[in-house]
Amino acid sequence: MTARRVLPVVVAVLAAVVALFLALRPGPDRAAADSAAPVSAAPAPPARPAPSTSTSAAASPAPEGVAAAATAVTLSARPASSAAPAPFVQTFAAQPGVKPLPALASPTAPVSVPANVDGCDHGYGTRTQCVPWAFPPSVTDKCAWLTAQGFKSLTVHGTDRHKLDPDKNGIACDS
Repeated sequence: MTARRVLPVVVAVLAAVVALFLALRPGPDRAAADSAAPVSAAPAPPARPAPSTSTSAAASPAPEGVAAAATAVTLSARPASSAAPAPFVQTFAAQPGVKPLPALASPTAPVSVPANVDGCDHGYGTRTQCVPWAFPPSVTDKCAWLTAQGFKSLTVHGTDRHKLDPDKNGIACDS
């Protein structure tokens, strides 16, 4: 057979296998209906034990060629309850004897950022302020440019690379 004739046959067989698989697997609706207890708004009468019926393969012999299987049917009345069942807790979640870790304090250590990693000169201002490592080429007065960008009273930490603190009082652009 040629590939053009084989391909539709293979697709049809795969479609049939998928349809059979979907038809035979239990759906969530069937599983929930089988395990759910009937719930009623009226109070339930006291539960009486229902008769129990058991049949086994020994009572009726299996036909020849068919494997004998014991079947037991038990009928019991479950009391109707309006309370939801207890949630299932995974065994690993309980962890008996294990205490939760205490909360850690917020870090207060200074953040050490290597020079020019993010394009900021962290020798000026706070750790959240970004004084540029290299000012735009058109800037002639760095202090005027910083003031126009909203920087006020920048403290100088370490070296004054841009020479923004000529009086050496620790505050850039204050004169």
